[in-house]
Amino acid sequence: MSSFAEPTARSSPEVGPETQYAAPRPESRGTGWIIFSAVLLILAGLLNLVDGLWALDLANTSAISEETEDLLFYANSLETWGWIYTILGVVLVLVGFGLFSRNQWARWIGVGAASASAVTNMMWVFVYPIPALIHVALASMVVYGLTAYGGDDY
Repeated sequence: MSSFAEPTARSSPEVGPETQYAAPRPESRGTGWIIFSAVLLILAGLLNLVDGLWALDLANTSAISEETEDLLFYANSLETWGWIYTILGVVLVLVGFGLFSRNQWARWIGVGAASASAVTNMMWVFVYPIPALIHVALASMVVYGLTAYGGDDY
């Protein structure tokens, strides 16, 4: 006789063959992609916020040299671009936190923002090829995560 007792089968209403190997709940599917998308949108929003505050800080100063002014896009309206980037940064941060609370409006704004980012960064491929392609890849992964795993059962 062995020293280990054989386990006896219990008939319990909560544990049975149909519940023992149940499929994962639909809301847990793709949670990693949603978190990834939310974190990237929050990070992009914070970076846009910093860029916007920088532009607002230097808009009315002579700290920008002529060589730097030639490199800036619309340097003559730097204050306007500063406000645009600041507002966009705040919106992206709010969208990222909205994704953590599983809001559908945040999902669709996130898809639109990431799509616009991918298209915009394609314009930089000839100037900065590797960083632009990295941005396009990350934006594409955000769009994938939000569209594939953010449906009605989200």
